[in-house]
Amino acid sequence: MTYQELEKEFNINTKQVDKFLTYLLKTNEKMNLTAITDKEEMISKHIYDSLLISKAYDFKDKTILDVGSGGGFPGIPLAMLYPTSHFVLVDSTMKKVKYLEEVAKALNLTNVEVRCVRVEEMNEKEKYDVVIARALSELRIYLELVTYLVKVKGNVIALKGKNAHEELAASDNAIKKLNLSLNKIQATAIPTGDKRLNLIFTKIKSTDKQYPRKFGQIKKRPL
Repeated sequence: MTYQELEKEFNINTKQVDKFLTYLLKTNEKMNLTAITDKEEMISKHIYDSLLISKAYDFKDKTILDVGSGGGFPGIPLAMLYPTSHFVLVDSTMKKVKYLEEVAKALNLTNVEVRCVRVEEMNEKEKYDVVIARALSELRIYLELVTYLVKVKGNVIALKGKNAHEELAASDNAIKKLNLSLNKIQATAIPTGDKRLNLIFTKIKSTDKQYPRKFGQIKKRPL
């Protein structure tokens, strides 16, 4: 995919996108952030993939938490697209956090805040309008880790690939216990033809105070 095609589809500042990808590639030489090093492929598999959810959900004027942001996806592209929204990018690896801080500064993204923290230890119950993550972990594990951070009537979004149906089928109990409702499924594909299944959940009522459990328990005995 070309920058022209990306701009036409999402009306995004492609000069800013190019600056971001250039910075990512430079940092990638000393830190493993992405296996993809061709810019056109990165536009399709990273940028387009991150922005795709904007066709199914409006992030305008919201407070959004991007969990396990890593190389900056989907948080950085979405922050470019929604300058009036506030994005908090979290990662548990300090090297990645420093890189994300540098990226936000270099791109002049004043709507981006970066933190080094484990999401289950954030202790910010029902603070965010939206929590989002891209290919972070198995769905039922992700839902337990983050749902307590979302406001009632807020949304939890999971950006997933072709195996999402299986993960969703295994998450019925977690969805019920965490007081969530599956609001929308965005079934689509990126320009390379790779399938994407993006899941949008709505939080119906407050999360029970027993959740999230400690990470070891969540991983060993998922809901």
